[in-house]
Amino acid sequence: MVRPRLAAVALLLTACGGTAATATPTPPCRSAIHFPSPSAVAAPVSAAADQAQVDPGATVTFTETITGPATVQVDCSDPLQVLVTDSTALSVYSGYSEAAAADACGTLTLTGGASESYQVAWPVDPSLPGGTYTATLVLGDAPQLTLSLAVGTLPGAC
Repeated sequence: MVRPRLAAVALLLTACGGTAATATPTPPCRSAIHFPSPSAVAAPVSAAADQAQVDPGATVTFTETITGPATVQVDCSDPLQVLVTDSTALSVYSGYSEAAAADACGTLTLTGGASESYQVAWPVDPSLPGGTYTATLVLGDAPQLTLSLAVGTLPGAC
Protein backbone atom coordinates (compact mmCIF):
# COMPACT_ATOMS: atom_id res chain seq x y z
CA MET A 1 0.00 0.00 0.00
CA VAL A 2 2.94 2.33 0.58
CA ARG A 3 4.21 1.95 -2.99
CA PRO A 4 1.09 3.32 -4.67
CA ARG A 5 1.20 6.37 -2.36
CA LEU A 6 4.85 7.09 -3.26
CA ALA A 7 4.08 6.69 -6.94
CA ALA A 8 1.15 9.08 -6.58
CA VAL A 9 3.32 11.69 -4.80
CA ALA A 10 6.02 11.39 -7.49
CA LEU A 11 3.36 11.73 -10.23
CA LEU A 12 1.86 14.76 -8.48
CA LEU A 13 5.26 16.45 -8.16
CA THR A 14 6.06 15.80 -11.80
CA ALA A 15 2.69 17.11 -12.93
CA CYS A 16 3.14 20.30 -10.91
CA GLY A 17 6.56 21.03 -12.36
CA GLY A 18 8.47 19.75 -9.32
CA THR A 19 11.68 17.86 -9.57
CA ALA A 20 12.86 14.88 -7.67
CA ALA A 21 15.54 15.54 -5.09
CA THR A 22 19.01 14.42 -6.05
CA ALA A 23 21.89 13.83 -3.71
CA THR A 24 24.78 16.30 -3.92
CA PRO A 25 28.26 15.42 -2.73
CA THR A 26 29.13 16.77 0.69
CA PRO A 27 32.20 19.00 0.63
CA PRO A 28 35.01 18.15 3.04
CA CYS A 29 34.45 19.56 6.50
CA ARG A 30 36.34 22.85 6.97
CA SER A 31 35.98 25.42 9.65
CA ALA A 32 33.32 28.02 8.85
CA ILE A 33 35.57 30.56 10.52
CA HIS A 34 37.77 32.43 8.06
CA PHE A 35 40.82 33.72 9.83
CA PRO A 36 42.67 36.77 8.53
CA SER A 37 46.31 36.10 7.72
CA PRO A 38 48.08 36.35 11.06
CA SER A 39 50.50 39.21 11.59
CA ALA A 40 52.25 40.97 14.45
CA VAL A 41 54.36 44.08 14.91
CA ALA A 42 56.86 45.16 17.59
CA ALA A 43 59.12 47.90 16.24
CA PRO A 44 61.42 47.53 14.44
CA VAL A 45 60.11 44.11 13.30
CA SER A 46 56.89 42.82 11.78
CA ALA A 47 55.87 39.24 11.02
CA ALA A 48 53.22 37.50 8.95
CA ALA A 49 52.23 33.99 7.89
CA ASP A 50 51.18 33.23 4.33
CA GLN A 51 47.98 31.58 5.56
CA ALA A 52 45.88 31.45 8.70
CA GLN A 53 44.50 27.93 8.36
CA VAL A 54 46.48 25.00 6.99
CA ASP A 55 45.80 21.31 6.50
CA PRO A 56 48.11 18.77 8.12
CA GLY A 57 50.78 17.84 5.59
CA ALA A 58 50.87 21.33 4.05
CA THR A 59 53.43 24.08 4.70
CA VAL A 60 53.13 27.53 6.25
CA THR A 61 55.74 30.18 5.46
CA PHE A 62 56.53 32.91 7.98
CA THR A 63 58.17 36.18 6.99
CA GLU A 64 59.75 38.57 9.45
CA THR A 65 60.88 42.02 8.31
CA ILE A 66 63.13 44.55 10.04
CA THR A 67 62.36 48.12 8.99
CA GLY A 68 64.78 50.99 9.60
CA PRO A 69 65.86 53.05 11.18
CA ALA A 70 67.05 50.17 13.34
CA THR A 71 70.08 48.28 14.55
CA VAL A 72 69.56 44.57 15.22
CA GLN A 73 71.99 41.76 15.92
CA VAL A 74 71.11 38.88 13.54
CA ASP A 75 72.71 35.40 13.57
CA CYS A 76 74.27 34.54 10.20
CA SER A 77 73.79 30.76 10.20
CA ASP A 78 70.18 30.60 11.49
CA PRO A 79 68.81 34.15 11.34
CA LEU A 80 65.11 33.41 11.90
CA GLN A 81 63.82 30.68 14.19
CA VAL A 82 60.23 29.47 14.56
CA LEU A 83 58.95 27.56 17.59
CA VAL A 84 55.44 26.13 17.28
CA THR A 85 53.39 25.04 20.29
CA ASP A 86 49.92 23.56 20.68
CA SER A 87 47.17 24.86 22.96
CA THR A 88 48.79 23.15 25.98
CA ALA A 89 52.16 24.87 25.29
CA LEU A 90 53.68 21.57 24.11
CA SER A 91 56.35 22.15 21.46
CA VAL A 92 55.40 20.51 18.14
CA TYR A 93 57.99 22.04 15.79
CA SER A 94 61.23 24.03 15.78
CA GLY A 95 62.93 25.23 12.61
CA TYR A 96 65.32 27.80 11.17
CA SER A 97 65.61 29.86 8.02
CA GLU A 98 68.50 29.41 5.63
CA ALA A 99 71.78 31.15 6.37
CA ALA A 100 71.71 34.88 5.71
CA ALA A 101 73.87 36.73 3.22
CA ALA A 102 76.85 38.49 4.79
CA ASP A 103 75.22 41.91 4.38
CA ALA A 104 71.99 40.71 6.09
CA CYS A 105 73.44 39.43 9.37
CA GLY A 106 75.75 40.32 12.23
CA THR A 107 75.16 43.84 13.47
CA LEU A 108 72.57 44.98 10.95
CA THR A 109 72.05 48.75 10.78
CA LEU A 110 69.20 49.94 8.57
CA THR A 111 68.49 53.56 7.68
CA GLY A 112 64.97 54.99 7.62
CA GLY A 113 62.88 53.29 4.95
CA ALA A 114 65.35 50.43 4.44
CA SER A 115 64.26 46.88 5.31
CA GLU A 116 65.53 43.31 5.42
CA SER A 117 63.28 40.21 5.35
CA TYR A 118 63.81 36.62 6.47
CA GLN A 119 61.62 33.55 5.89
CA VAL A 120 61.17 30.20 7.58
CA ALA A 121 58.76 27.40 6.67
CA TRP A 122 56.81 25.04 8.91
CA PRO A 123 56.03 21.72 7.19
CA VAL A 124 52.98 20.73 9.24
CA ASP A 125 53.16 17.10 10.33
CA PRO A 126 50.37 15.10 8.62
CA SER A 127 49.48 13.43 11.94
CA LEU A 128 49.03 16.72 13.82
CA PRO A 129 45.50 17.01 15.24
CA GLY A 130 43.26 19.91 14.29
CA GLY A 131 43.41 22.91 16.59
CA THR A 132 44.99 26.28 17.22
CA TYR A 133 48.77 26.54 17.30
CA THR A 134 51.10 29.39 18.26
CA ALA A 135 54.23 30.20 16.27
CA THR A 136 56.90 32.25 18.06
CA LEU A 137 59.38 33.95 15.74
CA VAL A 138 62.85 34.76 17.04
CA LEU A 139 65.14 37.02 15.01
CA GLY A 140 68.38 37.91 16.77
CA ASP A 141 67.90 40.45 19.54
CA ALA A 142 64.70 41.89 18.01
CA PRO A 143 61.47 41.49 19.99
CA GLN A 144 59.91 38.02 19.69
CA LEU A 145 56.61 37.92 17.81
CA THR A 146 53.82 35.35 18.06
CA LEU A 147 51.22 34.33 15.50
CA SER A 148 48.21 32.03 15.94
CA LEU A 149 47.24 29.56 13.22
CA ALA A 150 44.56 26.94 12.78
CA VAL A 151 45.61 23.47 11.69
CA GLY A 152 43.01 21.29 9.97
CA THR A 153 39.46 21.33 11.22
CA LEU A 154 39.08 22.96 14.57
CA PRO A 155 37.43 20.79 17.22
CA GLY A 156 33.66 21.37 17.21
CA ALA A 157 33.76 23.33 13.93
CA CYS A 158 31.80 20.77 11.90
